[in-house]
Amino acid sequence: MRIWAFPSMYPYDRPGMTWAGIFAHRQYKGLIANGAELKVIIPVPWNPPFPFSQLHPDWKKQAELGYPAQRTHDGITIYYPRIANMRPNRFVKRTYRERYVDSIINFFRKNKIQLDPAKDIFYSQWLPDSAMVQEAAHLLGLKSGVLAIGDDVIVYPNEKPEFYDIFKKTWSEADARFAVADYLGIEADKLTGTHLPYDVIFMGVEHDFFKPGTPEEIAQTKQQYNIPSDKLIILTVASAIKRKGWLDLLDALVEVKKTNSNFVQVAIHSGASEFDLNEEAAKRGLAGHFLNLGEIKPTALNKLFNVADIFCLPSHWEGMANVVMESMSSGLPVITTRVSGHPEVIRESGITGILVPPKDVTALANAIQDLLTDKQKRVYLGANARQFIVNEWGNFHYNAAKLYMKLESTLKE
Repeated sequence: MRIWAFPSMYPYDRPGMTWAGIFAHRQYKGLIANGAELKVIIPVPWNPPFPFSQLHPDWKKQAELGYPAQRTHDGITIYYPRIANMRPNRFVKRTYRERYVDSIINFFRKNKIQLDPAKDIFYSQWLPDSAMVQEAAHLLGLKSGVLAIGDDVIVYPNEKPEFYDIFKKTWSEADARFAVADYLGIEADKLTGTHLPYDVIFMGVEHDFFKPGTPEEIAQTKQQYNIPSDKLIILTVASAIKRKGWLDLLDALVEVKKTNSNFVQVAIHSGASEFDLNEEAAKRGLAGHFLNLGEIKPTALNKLFNVADIFCLPSHWEGMANVVMESMSSGLPVITTRVSGHPEVIRESGITGILVPPKDVTALANAIQDLLTDKQKRVYLGANARQFIVNEWGNFHYNAAKLYMKLESTLKE
């Protein structure tokens, strides 16, 4: 089986992009380990060469990103076919959707790649993009599998009537439907008024990488990142955007600080920000209890999990937060919100983690205070979380095996 994978983003050596699509990449590695031949395709807008690329902001942006026609990342080949992108707009005769589909079809023709409906399949994540990928697949006579990952179900179809129509068509006409959480599949069927079959494909966790560290490793990491060794460490890994619950968390820490100041909140984030975390912490009187590490390379993240005593992610909504699973795999007690797919990974609140209502600052503060003052409970929750991930949730290879079999069976139908 040859899988042509279309992620919504992919790791790239640019500021704010080293994390982009990391979980898709790990899933692809799992598919390859299970026997798939897999290549990645990411259509990107065309831009003219310098100095003409400076004549339009869109051209300039694409030129700065500097996507090559082809590159390799961690053993996987990525192709970047160009989407026709003339400026000004009056020269553009076809819609963006049509030009996106054209770029995919032209890629195979230009490279003289022979496609076989019995061997080749398209697989895409993020349903707005999947709509175009799926159209290209069907025009090429191939089948297409789509993966719902979060906002593409929770937010996108509710933004505009035309977005809903695209969502419904994509979900209904897919040859295979997948979701990273059962919640998303249920919501997709509810939105479309259908009862279409779908499969839940958990992303998995590399539990041999995300595992508890030794005291020596922890001490070394704290010294490397100037993390206090005499304070309890609360860790949050999330984009600096409102829906990740950062402001709720900072407000909760203000309440915690009134009775317990023996903590430091460590922040790790990348990508676009909606506010300055340092400013938000300072204006709440938390500057001395807040350490902002910004963007950390994925290869070093396990070390930061190991220095934490508590992991906290008070999201307003999620598909399935991978950092929750990684922190559990690292043996951390987790506090997160009872939203979307979270109850599917923390199935017993108080046993493998703690679930609180979203946007409930009081409940969040109480949960943090409880764990700060109860080491035995922290150890209990962390050990249970680690055991659950290793024994029940599985790694990317384990979960990709199910995906591989479903894609293979779709080809034979």
